[in-house]
Amino acid sequence: MSKEHLATYLNDHLAGSLVAAEILDHLEVEAPDLKEFISELRADIAADRQQVKGLMDRLDIPESRIRSQARSGR
Repeated sequence: MSKEHLATYLNDHLAGSLVAAEILDHLEVEAPDLKEFISELRADIAADRQQVKGLMDRLDIPESRIRSQARSGR
């Protein structure tokens, strides 16, 4: 796999984690009985993001501002 393809994959993974966080925000409001599960899942997603970002740093792969801004509504 080329570094360009890997960069695309990792940036897509980060963008997906932002979407997941947004979905969890909505679920927290709509399904308060799932609060503990949502909290644990949010922590897992945050840990995963840190792992991906660390890998990207080690491989000198920049985080796509376009993907992060498009997903987070900035």
